[in-house]
Amino acid sequence: MDRGLCTRFPDIRAELSLNKQDFANLLGIPSATVSDIELSKREPSKDVMLRLTAKCNVNLHWMLTGEGQVYVKKSLPKSGSGKLPVYLSSEIPEDSFVVPLLDQRLSAGNGAFMPDADAAKALIRVPRSLARFGDNIAALTVEGDSMYPTLSRGDVVVCDRCGWSGDGIYALRMDGDGYVKRLSKRPGKIVVISDNAKYPAHEEPAESECIEVIGRVHCAMKLID
Repeated sequence: MDRGLCTRFPDIRAELSLNKQDFANLLGIPSATVSDIELSKREPSKDVMLRLTAKCNVNLHWMLTGEGQVYVKKSLPKSGSGKLPVYLSSEIPEDSFVVPLLDQRLSAGNGAFMPDADAAKALIRVPRSLARFGDNIAALTVEGDSMYPTLSRGDVVVCDRCGWSGDGIYALRMDGDGYVKRLSKRPGKIVVISDNAKYPAHEEPAESECIEVIGRVHCAMKLID
């Protein structure tokens, strides 16, 4: 077994500031596999190595030999019709704060499947004031037009995972699908509101189990064509 190969594996995870579960989600493998590799109990498979090069821009030659540059390139992946910067931890100024950009979308329309496991595909820089949420904050991409003009398809919203905190725009689940909507609590009910006037408001009983409030949206990154 190439123990050098195994020791370089956690270096990449640390560089991306990901915990073992998020790193495993990014690579599409169980977190136990990540632990086994980092403990030199097994080598990463060829498939995992290829995913490292494709998703993390890792230089395969460096991974195999420890020689040369760690990263083969720095990229700006597409998000909707525009681009968002992706950062490595070594590139982020000390006074900055970054959050994971999750590989899933929130619908501002008819709903988007939202898996229970969060898979991070990048790190993005957000206002430093959001550091107060620590690990309980993430970024997701918007689909649909029901929140237009406040939010448009391809925009990225940054939301916490702290549940309800007063009327505002939230990430939520309804019947298992993910949405971004404006929420308002009124006596005995919760009102789901679309900022686009052509979409009617939707009401649910306050005790309804069909709706799960994930957390409040604190800022949005608008993409301009």
